[in-house]
Amino acid sequence: MAIQIEKEFNVFDKDWEHRVFVKLYVAARTSGLLAAISDRDWKTLCTLATFMDKDGKCYPSQARLARALEISRGSANVRIQSLARFRFEGKPVLLVERRIRRSRNGRRFGANRYTIMPVTQLKIFDRNNETNRTNRK
Repeated sequence: MAIQIEKEFNVFDKDWEHRVFVKLYVAARTSGLLAAISDRDWKTLCTLATFMDKDGKCYPSQARLARALEISRGSANVRIQSLARFRFEGKPVLLVERRIRRSRNGRRFGANRYTIMPVTQLKIFDRNNETNRTNRK
């Protein structure tokens, strides 16, 4: 699976539009990942992947993730915990790092950093890698 992010400037609206594309490779099936992961965890993983950078890191708040999944914030938290416990080939698919940050007024708040691990084979779409993959088949 790969994520492609495009940014276009709309000259009529004078605003930037962001588009995210998700590509699913056959390897998700042939590796056994799709058979091993629950439907709910897969949906959560794919949603998180739409926020990730080229290193697999993403920073959506639980509220933002909940909105994207159209579930409650508490349900989003439960899903993240479930996905963090899931192992594929003995390896975690998601690393959750809890960070404490300070707002401008000095208040402390928690923020999670999520890392989608390489075992998932999820990555940002790269045309050069896509060309190489296509040529090898």
